[in-house]
Amino acid sequence: MLTWIVASISSVLGEVKQLHRSSLLPLLFPFLLLIVVGTVVYSILEDWSLFDSLYATIITITTVGYGDLSPQSQNGRIFAIFFTLFAIGLAGYAISSAAAVIFETQQQNREKRVFEQRMNKISKLSNHIIVCGGSIIGNRAAGEFRRRQFPFVIIEPDEAKLKQAMLWLHDSYLDKRMRHYNSLDEVDWSIEERMSLDELSRDTGVLYMLEDPTEEQQLRIAGVHRAYGVVAAMDDDRDNTTIILSARDMAKRLNNPKLRIVGSAHDETNMHTLYLAGADRVVSPNIMGGFTLASNMLDHDAAEFWDDMLFQQNQSLRFGDVHVRDFPHIVGWTVDECRTQLSQLVIAIRRKGEFMHMPAPAEVIQADDVLIVIGNNL
Repeated sequence: MLTWIVASISSVLGEVKQLHRSSLLPLLFPFLLLIVVGTVVYSILEDWSLFDSLYATIITITTVGYGDLSPQSQNGRIFAIFFTLFAIGLAGYAISSAAAVIFETQQQNREKRVFEQRMNKISKLSNHIIVCGGSIIGNRAAGEFRRRQFPFVIIEPDEAKLKQAMLWLHDSYLDKRMRHYNSLDEVDWSIEERMSLDELSRDTGVLYMLEDPTEEQQLRIAGVHRAYGVVAAMDDDRDNTTIILSARDMAKRLNNPKLRIVGSAHDETNMHTLYLAGADRVVSPNIMGGFTLASNMLDHDAAEFWDDMLFQQNQSLRFGDVHVRDFPHIVGWTVDECRTQLSQLVIAIRRKGEFMHMPAPAEVIQADDVLIVIGNNL
């Protein structure tokens, strides 16, 4: 009988361990069962009343031991030995489990608050860029958006890729990596690598969504109807095609016809497909990489200047465009006045869809022009 009781209690305890640990209520069940079993067994073995048996069970479980009531029979004492040991073990299990439940609940509540705060910030974004993909390409694009203080959100379904992307946007981590590459010195960046996504987001100010950007619902949550643009930078061209199709369709349906979409094509044979899907511009990393290799071989000084201007983090000189409609006070200025007054070297003008390369210093700037410039603080 004693063996059956111990086996039954052990079986119940095993089932309790499998219960969901989001509540403390399951921890009460084994205690109640233990009290019932102790009361019944003491009543049978010692011929005590139910009240005396309950009293003996409680002081045994709590290890108070007043000494006024104790088992007298051999079977009762054997039961008391195992019952006491089991009760102490159960108490230790219950306390540790309760502490784990409390800690887990607090952690979940904290994560929930951080998640809600982050999603609230995303819901307030406007005229921002949605970077779809935490790939190296998407990460580098996000880094440039961050440098130019242009609001954006990253969407990536793979947590490891997303964390790597967030790390490369962390100033301390990036600085250590650059020092390591430039000098080959041993640099410890383990502190940043141990940080969670939320900690990296807090330090960098970068908003993220650990979701699949090929799903329309996630693009909607990211604010595609309020966005300035979408960057499709997943590692798979099929995913990029899906994102571009969805974004273009949603832009039409949600009244954001000016949404600009730029896609990455890892296989240059897919570039035409991405254009058909609705991309305004498609970039092939392979083509750009090959061109850069050739330039560094044949025009190495010019290529080094270009790389320094584009990729050095602390470099203020940048290549970009200036929409004259956003700066109406420069309408009527000459190209030379832009250089002297704004420190912007105009290397081309886009006028009525056509490019005017190397415009003359006396060329007058018009209201609808787009200036292609090299200058500081673009």
